Formats: sequence, structure tokens, C-alpha cells
Amino acid sequence: MIQVAAVSKQEDAEALVASLKRKQYAVIIATNPPTDRLYHVQIGPFENQKDAEAIRARLIGDGYNPILKR
Repeated sequence: MIQVAAVSKQEDAEALVASLKRKQYAVIIATNPPTDRLYHVQIGPFENQKDAEAIRARLIGDGYNPILKR
């Protein structure tokens, strides 16, 4: 998975998801209550690291600061 952001407000996560979907990314919001109260905006999963790195590079080009989660 590639994480684009982790935000505290659901509305912010949904706005980012909508923006990423307009750019044709397969994006989801992941949560892990009750210990983690953040909304993690993620893209993936990917079959291999090469595919993940290609999408990560594209996200960087689009102005995001994504991290690769294993």
C-alpha cells in the first residue's frame, strides 16, 4: 500500500479521496479504531514493489508526499 495522508477529520480524508479518484487512483480510507483515530488515505494493494514505486513516483509528480507501507 501507498499512504498519501493520515488526517484526523473524516471530511478531509473524503475530500482527498475524491481528488485522487479524479486522477484515476484506486484509493481507499483505512481506519484502525479504537487505538488509531486517524483516517489513512491509501492506494493499493500492489502485486509487486515495482508497481508500487511507479505509482509513488506518479503521486510525487502530482505534488503529494506518499510513503510506501509494507
